[in-house]
Parts: sequence; C-alpha cells; structure tokens
Amino acid sequence: TVWKGPPDSPVITLFTKEDCSLCDKVKDTLAALKDEYPHTLAAVDITDEEHQNWYNKYKFDIPVLHIEGKYFAKHRLTEEEAMKGLEEANTGAFLERQGEPDSSGVDFRD
Repeated sequence: TVWKGPPDSPVITLFTKEDCSLCDKVKDTLAALKDEYPHTLAAVDITDEEHQNWYNKYKFDIPVLHIEGKYFAKHRLTEEEAMKGLEEANTGAFLERQGEPDSSGVDFRD
C-alpha cells in the first residue's frame, strides 16, 4: 500500500514496475487529490513472481489502474479523469471502463 485512506474510501490499484516514469506521474496526480478525494492507493509490481498473471496481461501497458477491482485507466491519468472516477466510486456509480489491455496472448519471440 502506497497510502491508506479512510476505511470507507475507494481503493485504487496501480499496476506498476520499477523505473516507470509514467507510473510516477500517475502517483503524483493521485497524491494531489488524496485530501479532497480520499482514497487508498495500492501498488502491484507486475514483475514480482507472485504477480505473473498481471505481468502477462499488462506487460506492455503500465501503468494500469483499477478502482475497487475494476479496470479504470492505462498509461496516463489527468486530474479530471481521476476526480470523475473517485466521485463515481464514492457514490457507488463507478463502472469498469472499456479498453482494458490484455497482452497475455502476445509473444514477440516467435
């Protein structure tokens, strides 16, 4: 967990890896909003052995974000997008976004 919000606040999961500058930008965007839009930010390093399934799925697309376990965004996140997603999550209206990446069937070694 990167930071913990109040008990009833939404949980955002950031799928990341070491030395990911886009991931750092997403974290900065969310950090700027955590007082006005309280939330918990959990990070999953897709290169950790126990996260092989996430690596297979997101290896070409990090950062990927979920809100409450549902796909939210990839690559970049504006403050406006983050505020909208958090507002929806706080009211129970958040719906999974379209366009979730899935690279599990992609292998460039062939």
